[in-house]
Amino acid sequence: MGNMTTLTYSLQHILLLKLLALFPFDKRRTIHNFLFLALAKVPAIYRVGVSYDFYKGALGVHSFQIQGYLNDLWKGELLLPGSLSLSRGGLDLYYRTAPLLRYEYFPEHCVKTALQYKNNLWRVNHEVIFHPLYRNCKRGRKIVLPIF
Repeated sequence: MGNMTTLTYSLQHILLLKLLALFPFDKRRTIHNFLFLALAKVPAIYRVGVSYDFYKGALGVHSFQIQGYLNDLWKGELLLPGSLSLSRGGLDLYYRTAPLLRYEYFPEHCVKTALQYKNNLWRVNHEVIFHPLYRNCKRGRKIVLPIF
C-alpha cells in the first residue's frame, strides 16, 4: 500500500475494484469490452457520471479512461503487479469503500450483467465483435453510444 495515500480514488476506481474482486477478469481487453457492453445495454439516464470513451480496435474496444483507472490501481499497489487480481491493500480498500456504490445504478447493472456470463467472461470478447455499435464503426474511431 505504499502509494495509496498519495492517490485519490473515485467511484470509477471502486467500481473496477468491485468487478475485479467478484469476477475472474483475466485480460485488460476483457474489462474494457465488458464495460462497453454494460454501458451499451443501459439507458443513457443511467450513464450519468460514467464517462468512458471507447475506440474500436482489432480485437475489441479500448478506453483510455478505464486504462487510466487501472494504471492508478497498479500505481497504488491495489492490484498485484501485471495482474488483474486485487492485492491485500486493494481488498482492504474495496471492503471499506464498496458500500458507496450501493447508491449508484451503474455498478449494480455491471454486477447483474457479469452474473449473466456465469464466469464465462471470455464470451465478452466474442460478443463485443458482433455488437452493432462496434461493427458499424471504423477501426481506430470513437464509438458513439446512443442517446436514448
